[in-house]
Amino acid sequence: MADIYDLIVIGGGPGGYLSARVAAKKGAKVALFEKDSLGGTCLNVGCIPTKYLLDKAKLMDRITELTEQGIFKEAGQFSFRKIQQGKEKAVSQLVGGVGSLLKASGVKLVKGSAQLMPGLRVSCNGREYQAKDIIIATGSSPVTVPVPGAENTIDSTAALALQKIPERLVVIGGGVIGMELASAYNAYGSDVTVVEMMERLYPAEEQKIVDGLVAAMTCKGVKIETGAAVKEVKKDRETLAVRYQKGEEEITLPADVVLMAAGRKANLEGIDANRLGIRLNSKGEIVVNQRMETSVPHIYAIGDVIGGYQLAHAAYAEGECAVHNIMDGPKTADLSVMPRCIYTIPCMAAVGITSAQARERGIDASVGTFHYRANGMALVEDAQGMVIVIADKKTKETLGVHILGEGATEMISFAAAAVINKMTLAQWEDLIVAHPSLSEMVREAALDCFGMAVHSGR
Repeated sequence: MADIYDLIVIGGGPGGYLSARVAAKKGAKVALFEKDSLGGTCLNVGCIPTKYLLDKAKLMDRITELTEQGIFKEAGQFSFRKIQQGKEKAVSQLVGGVGSLLKASGVKLVKGSAQLMPGLRVSCNGREYQAKDIIIATGSSPVTVPVPGAENTIDSTAALALQKIPERLVVIGGGVIGMELASAYNAYGSDVTVVEMMERLYPAEEQKIVDGLVAAMTCKGVKIETGAAVKEVKKDRETLAVRYQKGEEEITLPADVVLMAAGRKANLEGIDANRLGIRLNSKGEIVVNQRMETSVPHIYAIGDVIGGYQLAHAAYAEGECAVHNIMDGPKTADLSVMPRCIYTIPCMAAVGITSAQARERGIDASVGTFHYRANGMALVEDAQGMVIVIADKKTKETLGVHILGEGATEMISFAAAAVINKMTLAQWEDLIVAHPSLSEMVREAALDCFGMAVHSGR
């Protein structure tokens, strides 16, 4: 006899555990399957541990700046071992917290690899489970570029667990993961080179913001090679070398550690899509509609396994949408206004469309800019960067906000509210923002779209 549940969730990452808890709080009998630690990639080997290392790295970067200014007499020493211990403690606390929340909600946690079977059944550890509805939230795994010597590289999980700082670090891939870890290890003292195949980083983001990020990281010592195709990763005893082609030139870089950060792919372990009739796209990701429904009735999918925005907060939104459709009635997920954050030093964040995308859509857009150097709080914090706002000239509605600099990843939520609610010039004029604060710059940039910024030279 199978154990009967209202809802089965496969995968205990952000989208999975949130779906399970929300459904349980609504009164459903829920079983959650997770083969590893709760929290998935995000809590264990992604968002949280990366941000812990970056937070301490940002402090090291700041101390170095203050030492160069003569405010500190010397930068002093630090313990990377203690930083790693602190990271593990933070991860353990959050993973334990997720477990407690699920237990408090009455969710049945099943530890083990789940096999999805026809008829809304799941097999795990020799037992069978049945549900009215199933949510697939199996996440993603790192991609390895198929080049000779790829086995000599490490992935992001191993990069987060390094016990000593590499003297020379080469990062293959200039995506979010690669750039964040490059930024962190650069601040800790590594000689870092990023090798990216595309001609420029983040082509879908606002050009000036990306250029500013590249310039800032270059000033800090990170070497960024774009338009560079890796050909081989050689190993000679304890020394590595990355050979890549850039234009007509072939370059060999010596390294102590080579990080493969070439992106992620959908994890379909335990999901035989062909047998189950679940439709996949050309990338091997599960296809869903705006209700998070797959091609099989009563089977939903969310998070990295469906591609799109591979972000924890995207998975949260998708999970809430799926549960709503299962328990409360029709609802679609509007992911058009998705905050996008890169936690480098300096950090970068965006929401809504770029100026180039506005032109492509035939929108007569106005672009407002405000620089950190004109903001009081940024000045006292020695923070540099810029805020760019895209607005519709005709309707005066806010279409996009792009930020580079200190506080960008915090201010972007405030900016997202402005974009999703299509704030107009009149509403920005009526908005009172605390002073002194970095948030003032978002309002100033929005006003600058129409020449109304008070603290800019325009």
